[in-house]
Amino acid sequence: MTDIPPPGFYHLSFQDEDLTPPDDTPSDDALQTIVHGELNRLVSENMTLQNRIDRQTNELMEARAQLRGYSGVGNLTLESTTDSEIVRLESLRKEDVEHSALLEVFNVPEFCRILVCDLKPRLARLLTPCLPSYLMLTGYRFQDHAKDEAGLTGLFNTLHVALKDTVARSHDLDVLAMWLVNSWRLLNLLRQYSGENQTEWGAGNTEKQKGHCIQNFDLAPFREKLRARVEECYQNFMKRAVEPVLSPKIVPGILQHESSQELQLTASTTTNGAGQNGLSRQSSKDHVSLRALDDLIALLGFVHSKLGVFGADPVLLGQVFGQITSWTCALALNHLMFRKELCNFEKAIQIKHNVTEIQSWLHEKGLGEFRETLEPLVQASHLLQSKKDESNLDTLTGEMTSKLKPKQIIALLQHYAPSDGFEERRLPAEFLAKVSERLATERSNIDEESPIMMGTYLTPFDTTPFIHSDYRLESISLPTCLHLQNVARLL
Repeated sequence: MTDIPPPGFYHLSFQDEDLTPPDDTPSDDALQTIVHGELNRLVSENMTLQNRIDRQTNELMEARAQLRGYSGVGNLTLESTTDSEIVRLESLRKEDVEHSALLEVFNVPEFCRILVCDLKPRLARLLTPCLPSYLMLTGYRFQDHAKDEAGLTGLFNTLHVALKDTVARSHDLDVLAMWLVNSWRLLNLLRQYSGENQTEWGAGNTEKQKGHCIQNFDLAPFREKLRARVEECYQNFMKRAVEPVLSPKIVPGILQHESSQELQLTASTTTNGAGQNGLSRQSSKDHVSLRALDDLIALLGFVHSKLGVFGADPVLLGQVFGQITSWTCALALNHLMFRKELCNFEKAIQIKHNVTEIQSWLHEKGLGEFRETLEPLVQASHLLQSKKDESNLDTLTGEMTSKLKPKQIIALLQHYAPSDGFEERRLPAEFLAKVSERLATERSNIDEESPIMMGTYLTPFDTTPFIHSDYRLESISLPTCLHLQNVARLL
């Protein structure tokens, strides 16, 4: 009796040939080879994933450590701290833990990525000042010690290309400041540890530092390439990051800023002779004028602190602020010479006060030598305050205006506007002609074809000065936060 399948049951039938094994079945040896290949592939992928997990775990632990203690304190974060609030801890000097100051880099691309491409200024300011430059030097020393010319040039070229690309693309003040300071320091380190018979470069080295000098290769080609990077960093830092912010603050801060006493007098006059709407507009304008000089000085302090937190030396600070004071004087004087509303007795007093405030700030920061750069503005204010008649020609054309060109003196006098109730008339043409004749006689050595406007060009960075470093290379360490332990090691 034939079994009848219940409803809903599907009966599958197979042909006999389907059950026979195919003729092309792999042999046991081939199967074993395939299995081993798959196992190797899976093991490799597993190790890659494990390394990635370990790295992300370390980064997460670091982030948690940085955030620990900040919960529930508003928006306070590490990035919100100012440069002056940064505290660094120096490692204790222990003779038994010193190393040979040789850094073996066994993964050059990854080392370059971590140290140059991905290094953030907010992290770098927490580390030893100029740490990237010291790590690069110790890496070069290892290749020199191993007498590996290909390894040395390969390491330098990889870092150099990454630095060039980073500086060329960036418009960020922090990034450009960080690499301006580090590239300048590295250039000086390659001089100090060059091992050449250069009395100035190695004169300050200790016996330990003399032992760390390069022994087998001449690094002069490296220094030439690095000199170009320093100049490029400086150009980009000044033109991209500093000048666009500085220029709009110079004229309001130097020429238009008014002291609080003068503003109170203006406000009382406005109250007596103007309506409420006019008073509101005037008060708003006065508030901006009152803040202009403070904003300018705050910007100078901001730039100074940014460079200082990354380890800028006096030579670097001097060249940066020498250029800033030059721009300040040129732009302010160029506006002053052709604006009648600024060429009067009262404004001259205020302008001198504003310039003096800038000079005082420079002196407080150890940059007093650049106060002289602002002297043309001081002399211009003295000229506008001086007695302007033939009996005072010797003063007007003498030492009091020695920093001004004859054309600039005449332009200031031509645009001079007598103050209400103080002077009755403008300066006559005959008087201006006599001043011009006197200047032509006393300053005959000055080129009459020289432009009246002061130049606002950028002076190239002077890489000639040498700065010695006292940093002990044998005490350097690899910060855990940079994750360099997987790509390099100190010997």
